[in-house]
Amino acid sequence: MRKEEFLCTVPFGYSEVFKDRHYLCCPGWLPESVYETGNMKTDFHSKKSNSIRESIIDGSYKYCSSTQCPHLSNIKQGKQIDGRFIPKTENNIQRLRDNTSFNNINLCFDESCNYKCPSCRLDFINFKGKEIETVEEKLLQVENELAPTLTKMTLTGGGDPFFSNSFRKFLLRFEPSKFPLLQNIHILTNGSLWTESLWKKLHKIHRYVKTAEISIDAATQDTYENKTRLGGVWSKLLDNLEFITTINTVRTFTFSFVTQDTNFREMDKFVDLFENFESLKGKRYKVFFNHITNWGTFTEEEYQRKDISDPNHINHQEFLTMLNKIKDRKNVVHNFNHLIKFEPSLI
Repeated sequence: MRKEEFLCTVPFGYSEVFKDRHYLCCPGWLPESVYETGNMKTDFHSKKSNSIRESIIDGSYKYCSSTQCPHLSNIKQGKQIDGRFIPKTENNIQRLRDNTSFNNINLCFDESCNYKCPSCRLDFINFKGKEIETVEEKLLQVENELAPTLTKMTLTGGGDPFFSNSFRKFLLRFEPSKFPLLQNIHILTNGSLWTESLWKKLHKIHRYVKTAEISIDAATQDTYENKTRLGGVWSKLLDNLEFITTINTVRTFTFSFVTQDTNFREMDKFVDLFENFESLKGKRYKVFFNHITNWGTFTEEEYQRKDISDPNHINHQEFLTMLNKIKDRKNVVHNFNHLIKFEPSLI
């Protein structure tokens, strides 16, 4: 299969909005910012935004990374096609060009978090003063300008929604009547603050939270507390997961693992962890192994040490052995297809 035969629908309705950047997909997968004015609706329809969409229509996907994006990687390897891709037909092209309403947003503009994960930041981040004012302004823009057409919101790709004072208040005051088309609030969190007591207070959003991703990056206490989740407590996470996985409104869980030099030997144990969760029996869930991205937290030399997927890394072959152990296991998703050798008959 060839990417030129398909249209990715994501940039035609989706945005990840940071305090001074704006993307039409995950910035690791489509790293071209469309930020110009700071008004989310205006930037969504900017010249740069339309240029990105045209690159999908012409089949070049020139702004996208076919190695970082697991969906483009799947197409290249002849694997399953994600629902975000549709056949490239004249009718589908016209439909996408005619309908670029802002319907799916990832609120990434508050980076406040109770952890200082090395793959994400250099130190603890907790917005204050002017930073909070900027967050509140953007949240008002979401409520007053974008809400009528939104069908999905994600909180948050930049920090933790339950630690952020602004996002937590936004969820507590949530008014369904302002979001008439909203179907899903996707929660993206480290899970440390998602307790039963907090969940009870957030009763206004319960029926909307149908999907959730818990970012963990470890399968043992030592790795979690000392290498990937600095500030975290492993036992507390496990207790919270026992509760989170019983929430009936959540139809699909994702447990994510940013793969790097300090944790890749635990990939199989990470899959085992969730296979052994009784509360997940019969439920839909994914275990997602993600390529590490340098968000400006590493020097080039440091990043080369972290990026275990680099063929030049001293432990790359050991990583490939581990990848082959988990790649075909049930519920596993990853963006390392470009490193796997497939039989020609299967492509």
